[in-house]
Amino acid sequence: MTNQESPKILVYTGLFPWENISKSRILSNDLIGGNTGNLLFSWSTLNIFSDVPHENFTKVYITLENQLINYEFDYFLLPLANTFRENNDEELIFLISLLKKISCKVLLNGIGGQFGKVGFHKFSNEQLIRELIELLIEKTTSIGVRDERTKEYITEFLGYSEAEVVVIGCPSVRILNEKLHAKEYLPFNADFKLAINYTPGSYDRKWGHFIDSVFKNYDKSYAVFQDLDEGELISHGKNLVGLKRHDLIPTFTEHPIIKEQRYRLFVNPIDWIDEMHEFQFSIGTRIHGNIAAILAGVPALVIAIDSRTAGLAQTHHIPYIWFDELTDKTRIEELYYRSCTEMTKFYTHLDEINERYFGFIKKNLGLDVRA
Repeated sequence: MTNQESPKILVYTGLFPWENISKSRILSNDLIGGNTGNLLFSWSTLNIFSDVPHENFTKVYITLENQLINYEFDYFLLPLANTFRENNDEELIFLISLLKKISCKVLLNGIGGQFGKVGFHKFSNEQLIRELIELLIEKTTSIGVRDERTKEYITEFLGYSEAEVVVIGCPSVRILNEKLHAKEYLPFNADFKLAINYTPGSYDRKWGHFIDSVFKNYDKSYAVFQDLDEGELISHGKNLVGLKRHDLIPTFTEHPIIKEQRYRLFVNPIDWIDEMHEFQFSIGTRIHGNIAAILAGVPALVIAIDSRTAGLAQTHHIPYIWFDELTDKTRIEELYYRSCTEMTKFYTHLDEINERYFGFIKKNLGLDVRA
């Protein structure tokens, strides 16, 4: 039974942090939306209502079987990722149907797109994207997007008003709801514990070769998995298939990283961040894999593979390098020192970005949530 003195809140997430569900059940029921990184920004969004009792929250998600019976809520928290992309019709249709049924205040907390390094092209599902945007314009004061490229896509490419779009970054950097600090950056050495993340479905040999060399040359390098099928790989020995299967990265049971159990996969973002304290450097193509490390004070560097990774790195001033800048001569030592130097920009701009985020929430929900 809900607390009548507190607001009723609908949240777009497959899992709440207070739920006691086993890792195997979380993965088998895909409560992570295919990627554990989704929990970083969905759980962070809950900080807006940290004083509301748990019974007042209701979850709804594309991978959940249960359907809502009652659509009467005070707020709908809608944290999204790279929603504007090909092959996302099912989620777009789901969200459009859901938004048509609710009449409460909606907070679109950081939507993004998946574009190339430059320019845009017409997605085959553009009509669905337009329908979603028009519903969001109707139901929000302003649309919170992750980066400037997404704003340009909505305003310049699709032609919607610039006044209705605000760049707020990703809520994930606020999941701890506390002041962030860097740990001491040490001179690089071969005994560093390295967190390596990568995206099998967006493979390119340039970054694949680089990551392979790190795994081969540094015994304390670990793969940090995020995808559902990577969970199947380590839990049930099911090799990745099709465009996700590659010889240079741990996508099959006979890969040395899998055989030596040099990997991690977390379904609880707080546990993820806590373990990152043991590492000295994080690098790879996963934006949230690197954000988890930064939240632990660890320097990180994103290998940008598309606009969603580069865009968020730019918004939050996280060090990054485009994948096609990697060469056979690129060494992890140089990227570590580059990250240590450039990480200062992340901390310097943190208050400014937080204020923009808090202002966005106040404008849309009428709430002052400055911590």
